[in-house]
Amino acid sequence: MIGKRGAQASLFDVGNVYPVRLRPGSFEAQLASVSDRLFRDEDFQEMYDARIGRPSVPPSLLALLVLLQTESGVSDEECVERSGCDLRWAAVLRRPAGEPLCAKSTLQLFRAHLVLHDGVRKVFLRSIEEARRAGLLKKGSPVRVAVDTKPMIGRGAVEDTYNLLATAIVKLSRLLAKEAGVELSVWLISHGLSRYASSSVKGSADIDWSDEGARRELLDQIVADARLVLALVSGGALASCREAEVLRSVLLQDVTEEDGSVALKDGTARDRMPSATDPDQRHGHKSKRGKFTGHKTAIAVEPESQIIASACVLPGNAADASGALDLVLDAGENAECPVDEVVGDCAYGNPETRQEFAEAGIEMVAKTPTCSNSTGLLPKSAFTIDLDANTVTCPEGQWAVRCSLRPDGSRVFRFGAVCRPCTRRALCTRSRRGRVVSVHPHERMLQEARARQRSAQGRALLRKRIVVEHRLARLAQLGIGRARYFGHIRTRLQILLACAVANFRRTWNWLAVCGTPPEGTNSPFLSPLDLLRRLCAAIQDQPRPGWAQLTPKRRRLLVRLRIPPTVATGRSKAGFRLCF
Repeated sequence: MIGKRGAQASLFDVGNVYPVRLRPGSFEAQLASVSDRLFRDEDFQEMYDARIGRPSVPPSLLALLVLLQTESGVSDEECVERSGCDLRWAAVLRRPAGEPLCAKSTLQLFRAHLVLHDGVRKVFLRSIEEARRAGLLKKGSPVRVAVDTKPMIGRGAVEDTYNLLATAIVKLSRLLAKEAGVELSVWLISHGLSRYASSSVKGSADIDWSDEGARRELLDQIVADARLVLALVSGGALASCREAEVLRSVLLQDVTEEDGSVALKDGTARDRMPSATDPDQRHGHKSKRGKFTGHKTAIAVEPESQIIASACVLPGNAADASGALDLVLDAGENAECPVDEVVGDCAYGNPETRQEFAEAGIEMVAKTPTCSNSTGLLPKSAFTIDLDANTVTCPEGQWAVRCSLRPDGSRVFRFGAVCRPCTRRALCTRSRRGRVVSVHPHERMLQEARARQRSAQGRALLRKRIVVEHRLARLAQLGIGRARYFGHIRTRLQILLACAVANFRRTWNWLAVCGTPPEGTNSPFLSPLDLLRRLCAAIQDQPRPGWAQLTPKRRRLLVRLRIPPTVATGRSKAGFRLCF
């Protein structure tokens, strides 16, 4: 049964017992000022039964606790401990000092339900609503969106083929042992798989690793054990489980059979699974030399407000532009604004992505790499391509003599014999058949993109992409450079929570710069400057009263601010006019 947070604060909460004054501008102070209205218990109603069970810890408080944990990057155990021992956290949660909000298992169960019922999306959307409430993000008007990705190192252990097969065998054997009602070690010994009871199959193998025959013999044994375990689950309820699929995938990707014996495959499979503990991880490249194993974080940011409007998880080996259209459409839906323009880097400038966005009615603004030739010869950009006349002219004024059409729609222009008498042939081609120029099926679109990026307006528009890099840097501070959980689904939870914290901080810091407190602020944890602002706003237009005419509340404020009661009219150091 869902527990409800009481409307009346506790008599012994930290704000009443201790004179806590949170540091202005800190995340705890900002969150405490809006904690009463940020989340409601009814927002998480679908996660609880309406009648069965005892009342739970109020989910609105658990949501605040999850945000505090995300911003601080602490473990579950320390998070629960801070909820009772850290006065700043207790001030946010309106709790008595020394009483933790919940047990660690309660926090973990709440986070699991955020994944199961997609409650984390509600937390993320609340950060966008907060930006809209503050006026930072406008509603309804068309917006521009900047997109980019960031590598995320996976949580699972990256293993070689021997240990990868062994880990997959143990994970599937654990399910078989549970089905049989025995301990895993007992089940392994009874089926002749005792070598997998140790922490590392390679570490327990007493072989000479410099001997190729010994290595192959060990691999034969491991593969035979894997096929034995798969045979035990064939035809049963576990035949289609995730663990069985992982073991089959590892056998297919890493092992080949030659003349009745098994051997390791040469090279790396395109979609190789490097971890059995986290099968969603993949080998990826952020650059030609920058390699990583894990996932990719893709985000869409509204450049003017710097609010993250959407985020998702991509496989580590996926192209940056994969799923970009869905990400942008989701950003427009979350921000409740139509997206008419998208800004990205070179990874989004390929013709296929541009065409996909053009068909959706969205313009893609991304840098198209200039044509270059690694051999030092004249690049393709030195030739004049007339798509309307279907001609290609070389720098010497010669036309291509032949044109052929490929099945994919591209065209190939061959100069042939006209290159023989050319004096610049050595600078253009080394082929005896003359220069060949290939024209992309979407060449017209590429020409328009190159012309736009050479203009001053196009370069200024491309520079707006820097906002998404700043947001990715902020998310890196919140820990998205390394996954805390296994799998894409739980990693998405981590990313959306980090995006929510980044959005909240951006909105509240913007309000602080503008001099406007968050709407709905009703917190006793205010700085003296905030108290002074409120006091002066309330009395500056009133006639000067005497000490006896002041209300008890104003008298307490005067004493707290150390303002003498005899002050008539003056100005404080902050520049406020005082009229008492």
